[in-house]
Amino acid sequence: MFIQNKIIHITITIAALIAAPTLAMSTYAAHYPGNLGMGMGKGSTYGAISSIQTGEGAKSPTWILAGHWATNIVNKTKTDFNQTNPSKFDAFFSMVMLNGSARHQHHLANFSLTDVQVANDTTSYKGLATVTMKTGPVKDVQTEIKIINNNVISIWFDPAKVKNHFGESPIYGLVFTEKDIQNYSPNAPHKENSTELANTGPAPSM
Repeated sequence: MFIQNKIIHITITIAALIAAPTLAMSTYAAHYPGNLGMGMGKGSTYGAISSIQTGEGAKSPTWILAGHWATNIVNKTKTDFNQTNPSKFDAFFSMVMLNGSARHQHHLANFSLTDVQVANDTTSYKGLATVTMKTGPVKDVQTEIKIINNNVISIWFDPAKVKNHFGESPIYGLVFTEKDIQNYSPNAPHKENSTELANTGPAPSM
């Protein structure tokens, strides 16, 4: 129970930290590393990666993953894309062990959509992508991206292609709503903080 509660606490903390430096559609795209999200076009979807992965052969959580993603495939089909309007899914995230060691980064790009399936509240987008690894970019990695109830994203890579680097479970994250983007943008007003400051009054004299 202690380990489970600790995992939940870490996950919530990651989600809170990741949400802060977000973007507001194309206006704040510069906040993403390496221009992540640039050129996605109107109606694109953005979100955070906030996941805990179990290492190969491990029985307990081993890695923390945190980062951002952007895509133009949500609510689209394969026929919506062509050579002049290609499907896109870009993700950039850091990966570090729970003890704070072995920190490194990964980038997912060059996503090519091959299939879309809808089941209940989950839409699955399958395709091929390039994933950066320690030895360099790995091309044509079978990738499955699921959007669950418009709130959660899961990203799965073919374990054989990435040498099971991300563990046995998918990488999870959040789908930002329009309200999320507005609230966390740099120009968003923070009424709660303003109210607190207004009610504090002058500092007591020492």
